[in-house]
Parts: sequence; structure tokens; C-alpha cells
Amino acid sequence: MWSMPRAAATGPGPSPAAAYTQWIDACTSAGWRAAPTAEQVPVQNALGRVTAAPVRARWPAPRFACAAMDGIAIKAPADASGQWQLAASSFTWVDTGDLIPADMDTVVERERINFGADGSAQITGPAPRGLNVRPAGEDFPAGQLLLPTGHRLRPADLATAAAAGHATLEVAWQPVTAIIPTGNEIQPIGSALRPGDVTDSNSLLLSSRTEETGAQALVSDVQPDDPDALAAVIQRVAGAADIVLIIAGSSSGHSDHTADILAQVGSLAVRGVAVRPGHPALLGYARPDPARAGRGPTVTPVIGVPGYPVAAAVIFELFAVPLLTALQGMQPVERAWQRAQLTCDWISSPDVEDWVLVSLAPAPASQHASCAVVATPSRRGAGSVSRLMRAHAWWPIPIGQGKFTRGEHIDVHPIPGAPT
Repeated sequence: MWSMPRAAATGPGPSPAAAYTQWIDACTSAGWRAAPTAEQVPVQNALGRVTAAPVRARWPAPRFACAAMDGIAIKAPADASGQWQLAASSFTWVDTGDLIPADMDTVVERERINFGADGSAQITGPAPRGLNVRPAGEDFPAGQLLLPTGHRLRPADLATAAAAGHATLEVAWQPVTAIIPTGNEIQPIGSALRPGDVTDSNSLLLSSRTEETGAQALVSDVQPDDPDALAAVIQRVAGAADIVLIIAGSSSGHSDHTADILAQVGSLAVRGVAVRPGHPALLGYARPDPARAGRGPTVTPVIGVPGYPVAAAVIFELFAVPLLTALQGMQPVERAWQRAQLTCDWISSPDVEDWVLVSLAPAPASQHASCAVVATPSRRGAGSVSRLMRAHAWWPIPIGQGKFTRGEHIDVHPIPGAPT
């Protein structure tokens, strides 16, 4: 039976940046390495994957001189101005994309051709050499660098790679995020709820966000507040995942066992982070089940995620996203910034990094605002998942800043796909 005493977190904890460094250093000291591996996948299946090697053109595009218009291919005469006529034997019909015959160099579009009864073609207007012809390599030559290593592949990237001769691409292996929801009151989505029950929407939130980063999500069944059973599950999934997220149980309540379990099955590197919401977050690592020794990682990074959805979202962005990015061989993603003007006074706790959800709107013309966009902070409430849905941006307030006045300019991170 579980008997380890539960130690409470004290103080605000390290800053998010310091906590991340402390966590990664602890994992690295225990033998963990963020070393992305690679695999070849069909180009049709590579959307959202990250290149593990540079992509160069295997051949030029187009591969040969081709028609850029429907019309007739001709050998341009020395004087191709005014109105002139060609015998039927001196031109060839071509459609857009067709190979230009070797002895021809110009395409005259259909709209400028009048055909005689004998099959001759009367052409009006100029037809200089090379008109309506795409030369070989016009788009790119053979050998040209198309995509660098560490690039997340988009639809246009895949089409370009295919046009350049690639049937497969070398991409980083998709890291696996194991998500473990916990709590006697948590019920699977679609379950009939009794008084006091809560739907497991957090697993959906984090698994969906995991997949947005390009990683795979592996969600376990909801685990009851049984420390021995939870410890076994953590060790089991640690052998099959690159990172483990344990939802809830990271605070100091009667049913919060995650900190003690991590100290038992691995190590607890950080307990409590100076961030709001999300202060009770835990960072550490777990050693896989000894039965899997030699067949998986030495240790697996673990995040104890607070149970409130807004807090869970913040902790995921601060700790899971940069780790999953590194595991795919990508450079840290710089979040976009937008300048906005506050619509109200705001007070924040200066001893934590405060992540505030805000709504954005065009500045009313009648107010002669000094900024094109105004920002209205959402009222506090880390348990409100709908605030995540409605918000347009995050406003991360650095440690040490606590008081803001209406009309002040702030910098926010727009949330992609937020409702207008």
C-alpha cells in the first residue's frame, strides 16, 4: 500500500523558463535524450510531418519545354509582327502542358488564329520567339533546395516535392504523448453522469492539441484515485511514450497523489511553477516498468497537469509544446505578437507569470484609439473551458508586472482559429 508522505509546494516556484530548464536538465542527467529519429513516408501521407533532411529537386520543373497556352507550336519567323500565314505542315497543335516539338520554339494562342480551307493558319499580331512557352526548369532546376530540415510540411510543400520527383520523404518520427486522466469523479465522454461526476473533456483538449503539434496522442482509460494502480499505469505507458501527461492530482488535496508517485517511480524535478493559472504543475520523469528494461527509454519526461482546463492549456503550451517541438527536430516556434489597447484597468499578481485570456475587437472609430485593436481581459476562472473557446488571444504578463491602466498598450499572442 502507498505510504509516502505528501509534501506541499511552497512559494510561487521557479519561473516557467527556469522550470523548463530545470526539468530538462533532470531528465538529461537521468539518461534521457531529445534525439529525433527519422522514417521514410509516402509523400501523400506526409502532411503535418517535419522534414528530417533537406528536400532537393530530383529533376527540374517543368522537366521539358512545354506549352503555357492552348494553340499551335511554331518556329518563330525572323519577322513575327503584323499579319502572316503558315502552311498546315509548319505548325503543330498543342494543349497547355504539352511538350514543345524540338524544332519549334513558340506557341500562338487559339484566339489569334484564323484557319484557311487548306488548313493553313493566318496569325495576327506579334509572336516573338519563346511566346507562351515554359522552358525546362522555369519553376526550379534539378538539385535546387526546396525545403530545409525541420520544416513542418504543408499541402503546397507536398505538391512541390512530388513535382520534383519525390515519392517518399524523410521525416521525423512522430513523438507519442501518453495522456492519463485521473479522478474518481471523471467519466468518459458520452457517459451518463451522476451528481458530482465530470466529463473527461481535458483528455480531448490535450490530445487534440498534441495532434496539432504533429505528435501522436495515446489516451488511457480514466484512472481512479488509487496511487498503486496509477503508479503501475505510469510505468507501463512510460515505456511506450515520449512524454506522459497526468491530468489532475498535482495539487495537495486528499486525493492528489501524482507528486508522491513521481518521486517513487522516477523523480520529481519541479513542484509548483510561478505561473497563473497552472501553479500546481509538476515536472519530472518516470522510469518504465522494469519488465521493459532495454526495450524502451531509460526515463520518460512527465508533466503533472492541473485539472482546471485553462490551467491545463497553459501548462501544455509552456512545457509540452517546446518538448514535442524538440522531439521532432524543429527549432522553438516563436509565437506571433499583436499590439492591442486595454479597455479596462487590470491588476495581476506580480510574483507569477500571469496568462490572461483576452477578447480582441477593432478599436471604435468614435474613440480615436491610439491602436487599431482593443483587448478586453476575460474574468478569472481557470475551470471554464468555454473561455478557451471564446478567447481570441493570450496575454502573458511577465513576472514583476502587476498593474495596468485602461488605454495602456499591451502585447498579446493571437490564438489561431479563434472565433470572430
